[in-house]
Amino acid sequence: MTKLRNPLFLIISIPVFILLLWLIALPDSVIKTTIENSISNNGRLNINPSIKGLRKGLFFTVYAESLELKIGKTAVLIITDISSRINPLYLLKKQFAFSIRGKIGTGNIKGFFKLPESGSLKIDKAEFSSIPYLASAGLQGKGLISARLNLKNNIMDAVFEIPDADIRSSTMAIPMPISSFRKIQGALQLQGNTIKITSISLDSDKGYARIKGEVINGTMDLSLELMPSAGKLEPIESILISKYQISPGYYVIPIKGPIL
Repeated sequence: MTKLRNPLFLIISIPVFILLLWLIALPDSVIKTTIENSISNNGRLNINPSIKGLRKGLFFTVYAESLELKIGKTAVLIITDISSRINPLYLLKKQFAFSIRGKIGTGNIKGFFKLPESGSLKIDKAEFSSIPYLASAGLQGKGLISARLNLKNNIMDAVFEIPDADIRSSTMAIPMPISSFRKIQGALQLQGNTIKITSISLDSDKGYARIKGEVINGTMDLSLELMPSAGKLEPIESILISKYQISPGYYVIPIKGPIL
């Protein structure tokens, strides 16, 4: 009977010891620093995180008031009302893995990351105005954004859509009213200080537009393809785009220079 008790005691005591270590010996400040360093040291993404109001819960859960992500000094994303669970098995492998849930405005986010190698994040119906990077890029408006982000080999790929866009202003010079675009969807890639835009499509009652190219260190090297619907443009709009005509009904406009 004694022989059976010793292994049983060992099996029970190990998780109890780990839990006590989590609750007593590991300060909130250490967890905060570990999470921030795991994100900021993530290879070529050049993301700077800042966590506020972090506190531990039971069984490797973590809560925080907010997580702000920056590229350089520019705020990209602010996630609030965060709950997360750290997977302790990965700590033994000297890796940091966690699930996350939270809010962007009134929209929901959830995901799982194993830093620095991989991760995924789903954004569901976040307000256009609640994403600070869009304002930094000179875009003002309304609409609900849904997106999927995937991290692999220090490269972040993202696809998104705004089915009900109401963009009121933009620093990007487009010779069509920016407010006419009602549906926006696209795919892009983030690596270090470079945003590679695979395609961003914009639909309106006046036609179709597509943006491609790169933004490197905040400087745009993009092309805007315009395919206006016949008879929908105002005379002044037709005049403005006429010099960019490649073929009937197809125009390509270069967009270069700093975002701001």
